[in-house]
Amino acid sequence: MPRALVAIEKADRDRDVLQRARAFAIGATTDLVVVALVSPEEYHDTETTLDTIGRAEHTRYDEDAVLDAVSGGVKDAASDILGAAVDYELRTVVADKGDQATALLDIARETDCDHVFLTGYRRSPTKKAIFGDRAQQVILEFEGYVTVRMD
Repeated sequence: MPRALVAIEKADRDRDVLQRARAFAIGATTDLVVVALVSPEEYHDTETTLDTIGRAEHTRYDEDAVLDAVSGGVKDAASDILGAAVDYELRTVVADKGDQATALLDIARETDCDHVFLTGYRRSPTKKAIFGDRAQQVILEFEGYVTVRMD
């Protein structure tokens, strides 16, 4: 069964993308792969916080606990919006902005997704050339449908 991938960077901002993917998944009777996009800085900050808490509690938090904590907002949004209406799996990708598109494309191919939902950013052509653009790279390289919500 084909699947659709939903890339979520900020759970509160990207709820609309998740809602549109939900409507698509119900209409197309397909599953979703929800991908929480996390920067290395966010991961490191969460890891540091959990390490501090762990020392105070005399316990240790492993990498799975850090990934779970850093993607908690996306997990909550997926649970709220998708609930039991759509079957989905949650994945977390820790990557710099420049590497996120490649990671999304890899996951989409690996999980046989034929549609990708994500948020794009309005940038000048100069900024796109210098910093790259995740949505543009996905549109150009993905061999399926892409739905982009512009922020």
